[in-house]
Amino acid sequence: MRTGGEPWGVRELAAELCESRSTVNRILVSLVENGFAIEVGVGKYSLGPRLCVLTKVLGDASLLLGLSGASLSELADASQCTALISVYCRLSNGYFVAACREAKATLTFRPELGVIFPLTFGDIGRQFAEFIEADSLSSNVQGNARDTDCNSRAYDALGLLSETEFPSALSIVTKSLANGLVVSVSVHSVGNVGSKKTSQIDADVQRVAEQIEAAVKCRILGSPQRVPDILIEETKSTVTRLERLLLLACAFPDGLKNSVGLTDQLLCNEATAKRLIQSGVQAGIVSLSGSTLFPGSKLYRWASKIGGDHRNLADLTRPILSGLVQETGETIALLAYDEATEKAEFLDVIQGWRPIQYKLQVNVAVPLYAGAAGKAVLAFCDQKLVDSIELEKITEATITSREVLKTELKVIHERGWATGDGERVLGAFGLAVPFFADGKIRGSISATIPQYRKDERDLPSLTQLMREATKKIERLLSLGVNLDR
Repeated sequence: MRTGGEPWGVRELAAELCESRSTVNRILVSLVENGFAIEVGVGKYSLGPRLCVLTKVLGDASLLLGLSGASLSELADASQCTALISVYCRLSNGYFVAACREAKATLTFRPELGVIFPLTFGDIGRQFAEFIEADSLSSNVQGNARDTDCNSRAYDALGLLSETEFPSALSIVTKSLANGLVVSVSVHSVGNVGSKKTSQIDADVQRVAEQIEAAVKCRILGSPQRVPDILIEETKSTVTRLERLLLLACAFPDGLKNSVGLTDQLLCNEATAKRLIQSGVQAGIVSLSGSTLFPGSKLYRWASKIGGDHRNLADLTRPILSGLVQETGETIALLAYDEATEKAEFLDVIQGWRPIQYKLQVNVAVPLYAGAAGKAVLAFCDQKLVDSIELEKITEATITSREVLKTELKVIHERGWATGDGERVLGAFGLAVPFFADGKIRGSISATIPQYRKDERDLPSLTQLMREATKKIERLLSLGVNLDR
């Protein structure tokens, strides 16, 4: 993962990993097939959407990345400064900022998340170095700050940022957490702060750091004692096993006992599982504390870095939809459904290559009762929504009879796809297939075709291609594991 999101070439990866280009190519093919990498141009590769999905789960469930946001925001508001949570990264002999909250001010400071800084850089790095040196014999701190053979390629920030652009810490507290991570909470300001306010800031930073330390310990005590079943059916391959290990680490940041059930979920025997986990530990992706498996510092770094890119559902699914457009020539739209608001909107529309086609607007509300895209979703919604939705006439073909709508929704539910003939857009025929994530309706993909061309189109073939695309989307978005903690 590079600063600025620059893709890697095969030659560069081979040199970085000390492997042959043929080996790297073979690995990349498997990673692309599983969504962990995506080809950007010819021979260039970047992070794939599946990794974005998994790290978002970690970001949402983790106390450090997501759940501590309220405390960090309060700290920023009270101090009128920028509040940071940073994580020590042993393998890089450096650190990265994992979470940031800014006070409302004209001049603010916001460092890039997930960027590696050396321990010689800034107050945070020097504080980490002192802490690691002092606690090098502690079992909670893995290794000594001087033990790692670093090289400058490990540091994203070298040559890009000077210490004058990273304000000194007004207050900083470092803690070794029960999950094996060493973290710091700090407050930074680009302006002057009075001495009285500084003493209050010290107390506030200490309080937040202690709250995080206590909360992590408490959540670990409530972590599952048995590895949950992964429901996604997979073939036995190294990439599949790696994905399952990442899934378990991201979905359960408070730890999983690795002694019960883990080998079954990794689709391998005990010896292979042990080697896989050990490789993950050596790479910093996971960590072990006793017999409990935790996300490693590198996984937290990925989550903070990717989370800062704000990739939405459209970004994640665009490669799948683009492939469908190329294969069919039709305009394909992605409809996203929000279960909380019971609203739907087109997030993405990719125009087909046929000369005559419809253009649809994105980021506008789409009625669930009119048109193929909406009905494909409504057929799998709660009956209360179907009974309460207002049926307004949009075109002469819009369904305004609730009984007629219910009958059609039943058919759609049974066969798994929907059609619409001028119900929302005059002269347009729509074909839509819903998609789900972990059994919950998340939206639909639809093809919009001029009505005069409907009879020329091989609709069964188009439907099959769209269903295959939704299976890929569901595989991408679904975790396939019970998240009840």
